[in-house]
Amino acid sequence: MSEIPTIKHCDRNALLPEQDLGRLVSFLRSRLAAHVDAKLLPMDLTSAQYIVVVLLARKSVNTLAGLCEYMVYDRGAMSRLLNRLEEKGLINKTKCELDKRSTILSLSEKGRALCPKIMPLVNEVYAQALNGFSEPEKNQIIDLLFKAINNLDSIPNPPQK
Repeated sequence: MSEIPTIKHCDRNALLPEQDLGRLVSFLRSRLAAHVDAKLLPMDLTSAQYIVVVLLARKSVNTLAGLCEYMVYDRGAMSRLLNRLEEKGLINKTKCELDKRSTILSLSEKGRALCPKIMPLVNEVYAQALNGFSEPEKNQIIDLLFKAINNLDSIPNPPQK
């Protein structure tokens, strides 16, 4: 039985789309996160935390449930992530006036001040990952990833988390 090569050291011809897609996507995500983490280390932010800060700055979402859905996180992991951001003084939690069970999230002054510094650093990592790709190739990557996601979303009754 032959040994399965790691993604990092394998020959492209040894990879099968139906067998190795998940490993490739997972490996890319891990590498992106590691590089983003390194870039954001001086700000005391992680790759997951910066996304929350940016989403709150853009006012895309403002609740734990909204963040969970947007980032595909479970409630427990998101709650821990939000607690760390609150401890760092980057977010505020306020009880919702209409529904006392809900908490509204917002950026603190410190979070708002940090926000404009985040995306240029993250974009450097993404630009490095796409180095050498033509504009049509960059767009093709996005199109192909969306196509794969939509293929999975078209399956009736997907598994629930």
